[in-house]
Amino acid sequence: MLAYALTAFFCAATPLFQLSPEALDAYLKGQKGTFEERLADVAHRSVGTPYAESPLGEGPKGEYDKDPLMDTTRVDCVTFCEQTIAVAASKDYKSAHALLQSIRYRGGKVNFETRNHFMIADWMANNTWCRDVSGELGVETKALTRTISRRDFFKRVKAPRLGQEIPDEEKTIHYVPAAQASAAVAKLKTPALIVFIGKQPEWLFELHTGLYLPDAQGQGRLYHASSKAGKVVEVESLGEYVESQSGRFLGFTAYQIGNPR
Repeated sequence: MLAYALTAFFCAATPLFQLSPEALDAYLKGQKGTFEERLADVAHRSVGTPYAESPLGEGPKGEYDKDPLMDTTRVDCVTFCEQTIAVAASKDYKSAHALLQSIRYRGGKVNFETRNHFMIADWMANNTWCRDVSGELGVETKALTRTISRRDFFKRVKAPRLGQEIPDEEKTIHYVPAAQASAAVAKLKTPALIVFIGKQPEWLFELHTGLYLPDAQGQGRLYHASSKAGKVVEVESLGEYVESQSGRFLGFTAYQIGNPR
């Protein structure tokens, strides 16, 4: 018992990306609080996690992507959000690993074709415990329609045999314009998942994503894996961040996060 307590204490004082799966398991078994409190704690302890492009795949048996199914030592913007949610909603490493697969893959079926590649058209559609609140933030949203072609996507990623029978999908979203970001964020409740809508390319909506969570004083903060910074960072003002990126972003959509369990 003493050894376990010491391990839990060490885990609590150590960034999560420095923990082994066994140490992360001990951290999770010692976690208390609500889902939102756990989510905020996991995100805060993930600050500094090294950035890596597309670090997760279907494991060593994967046909197209042999990267690991879970890796908390490095993340990109999407895998940071996915793993943070899965870890926060779980009581041990094994259950976090299993939940992550149900988040990343349609129906929890692990293969490259069923992965939720498109954050809005796939990920949001299949993770219904996230609710779009973009139109509830007191500002006028703008509509944007784009054509999602999974056939073209799989050709781009050198998997041309996949998705060729899936028809193209014309999809319309409503986003908060970048110029109205601060006004909208003033009414945004935590916890939320933020999808930043890109000006380019025109074959998808999302350019970046992050989590809007409370800090120790209850103030909302943006946590995201930044390729520019090369790590997970905490941003004090989500509104100012969006406005500063107006050259890249049209604006953002916001989704209230429910407990996926």
